[in-house]
Amino acid sequence: MGERPCGIIPAPKRMDVRPGPRAWPSRFEVVCECDVAAPLRERFESDLRAGGSGEPVKLRLCEGRASAGGYVLQFQEHQVVCSASDAAGFRHGLATLMQAAAEPRLPIGSIEDAPRLAVRGIHLNFESYRRMGVEVALRLIDAAGRFKLNAILVEYGPRFPFTAHVELCDPAALSRQDVERLRGAALERGIQIVPLQQCLAHLDYALGHAGLAHLRERPPKTGLMCPSHPESQALFRSLASDIMKLHPEEKWFHLGGDEARKIGECPRCRPIVERDGVGALYGQYVGEQARWLLEQGRRPIVWDDTLCAHPEALDHLPKETIIQYWDYIAVADPTPVLIPRMAHVDGAPRVVHDWRRRLGAWRKGLSDVQIEVMKAYSTAARLPGALGKRFMGEFGRYLGEGFPRWVRALPYLEYYQDRGFEVITSPTGMGNGDTRDGVPKFARFDANIHTHADRCIANGKALGIITTLWYNMPPEVLYQPLIRTAQCAW
Repeated sequence: MGERPCGIIPAPKRMDVRPGPRAWPSRFEVVCECDVAAPLRERFESDLRAGGSGEPVKLRLCEGRASAGGYVLQFQEHQVVCSASDAAGFRHGLATLMQAAAEPRLPIGSIEDAPRLAVRGIHLNFESYRRMGVEVALRLIDAAGRFKLNAILVEYGPRFPFTAHVELCDPAALSRQDVERLRGAALERGIQIVPLQQCLAHLDYALGHAGLAHLRERPPKTGLMCPSHPESQALFRSLASDIMKLHPEEKWFHLGGDEARKIGECPRCRPIVERDGVGALYGQYVGEQARWLLEQGRRPIVWDDTLCAHPEALDHLPKETIIQYWDYIAVADPTPVLIPRMAHVDGAPRVVHDWRRRLGAWRKGLSDVQIEVMKAYSTAARLPGALGKRFMGEFGRYLGEGFPRWVRALPYLEYYQDRGFEVITSPTGMGNGDTRDGVPKFARFDANIHTHADRCIANGKALGIITTLWYNMPPEVLYQPLIRTAQCAW
């Protein structure tokens, strides 16, 4: 503080502080002056006993006019005042005080702060190749709270302690007590857990069992479930119900739905696709599960990629559905690359950039990270012709004024909103197996997270971002994208 930088993450919006004359106190005498702060009084007292040597100082918790999640800290020589309008604001004020406690002296001045996005989260994937233990997950939840994140997307896969289908439980499955500990830790820190149970794809752990083999869409392959089989719906609802019983108060539930690209190939589904199209088959099935979740008091969330490839599926979803739009390629706004999912179904490349960027002069203005992404993932194409009239008619007006040389980052954000849906976007902080010398390419992931956050903030209506964390790495590397998400989304 003062002449030295103050290490508070995420960085406060307004901070005017300097070192004061007093040593940081050995404890605070907490005085709660508003009801909304009362449940947090003990946490203020316990969490701030941080080894200071100075005399006790009064800490007043007062009702203020801060926006949702915002707080104001006023540091005076003989007292500190924390004011907020809701419990989240007081939690965030406490998180800032805990970081400030590393300073040797109690500051003088003020900090005024508030989040710019309502949803700021990360992804915990217990189904990853590395079997994350509950103690590691608890430490990540604690860090998420300290850095003011407020959502965690939890993907259990076969590591959930299922009771209706115990045969699906992995030998390293969590216990019911483990799940309750995770949930309790999140609630204590004001973090919303969003459980995820796949409803169609990525179900190898279930469809690999002989007793469920008849539900496979593409036998002998085990990754995709047939949406037309009457037992498919029952299996998803059974697994989801088990999860909801251990998450009784969570308001959102993620039903997956991603990477269902080969849907419609089995004898049951093929006639439906021939008559109505892939979008109708997918949308009707996912829409039914979404409506069932609403009946259970849960708001459904679905990944966007299959919806983007077959946008007619959106007609079948209830408008309460939240679309989680993932894009791991955008590392700047505007960007030279586009993921044209619907055009890809019609034969275009999976990721494209304008063909003229093969010329050296067209590389001017691109960062090293952008060039690296183009080399690794994108194909030069004659745009917009290669995308086709169907794609351009559906999405063309969302691509930005610089198209085809430049593409507006996350172009489908406004498209989904215009279709009547709320949106969370998802960058990745650990994905695509993208490493250099065995270490994640943090520069690329940082740029991807930053681009998502900036786009959502500028959009003004996006709910926020949840950063996905996918592949097998020591858990310590997850702190980098966690902190980057906290800083960018705040």
